[in-house]
Amino acid sequence: VNGSGERVVSARAVVKQAPMAFVFTGQGSAAVGMGMDRYQESSVARDIWNRGDTHLRKTFGFSILDMVRKNPKSITVHFGGKKGLEIRENYMRLTCEDPVTGEITALLPEIDEDTESYGFSASGGLLFATQFSQPALVLLENAMFSEIEASQLILDDAYFAGHSLGEYAGLISFAGALTVEALMDLVFLRGMIMQKSVKRDVEGRSNYGMVATNPTRVGPDFTEEVMYKIVDGIEAASGKLLQVVNFNIQQRQYVVAGENVNLETLSLALTAFKALKSTAAEDVEK
Repeated sequence: VNGSGERVVSARAVVKQAPMAFVFTGQGSAAVGMGMDRYQESSVARDIWNRGDTHLRKTFGFSILDMVRKNPKSITVHFGGKKGLEIRENYMRLTCEDPVTGEITALLPEIDEDTESYGFSASGGLLFATQFSQPALVLLENAMFSEIEASQLILDDAYFAGHSLGEYAGLISFAGALTVEALMDLVFLRGMIMQKSVKRDVEGRSNYGMVATNPTRVGPDFTEEVMYKIVDGIEAASGKLLQVVNFNIQQRQYVVAGENVNLETLSLALTAFKALKSTAAEDVEK
């Protein structure tokens, strides 16, 4: 454009985009209402959510959209009528392998031909119960990716990675390894097996949990080796489970799993070490 505002020359350039990578997260990132803004505004995202919701309603008798929007503390799946009988059969077909004997057993032996209904409950809301948070999270991630892909913003040579549950979202999004419906079956079963792996009370609570620890927040000399000694010491002294199970970021984030009483003891111990002025290694030996 010259001084008179007239266009005197035009050009077009093709610019190579920078390398692109997508990381699909695992559990722990669920939130009430997640993805519902895009559900309202994007037909692509809405289609993914609706496919997953329709399949879970038809197959297992619950709405994953209701879980995300309302986070109910309990629901009851009724097995009346033809559709109810089909849903009950689907629950009865869920099986798992006994890790000790290798025997294939019913995942929900309490459901049989005479069962009229089955209930789910969780004191913090069912969205945060693993069998429901897993389908919700992979739907969210696949819906977000599909919307970006529909806008032709994904490079052909883009990289992807998934953390734990996120591996499934990455495989369906990038590789098309599963349909949305097959993914729902897979991660719901995965979540049910995880949920049933320990005893729970009527509100879905167990004696076990997980916490993330950051050694750098305890002190500059508080290394991962020192943390291991503390975890091992608590487990040995109590005779109850406490182990480091995820090594996410060296020296910055480790996930510790075990009985709740040991997790509370670990929290108190780390708080105490932070307040001490001698070196962490010396304190552990003491």
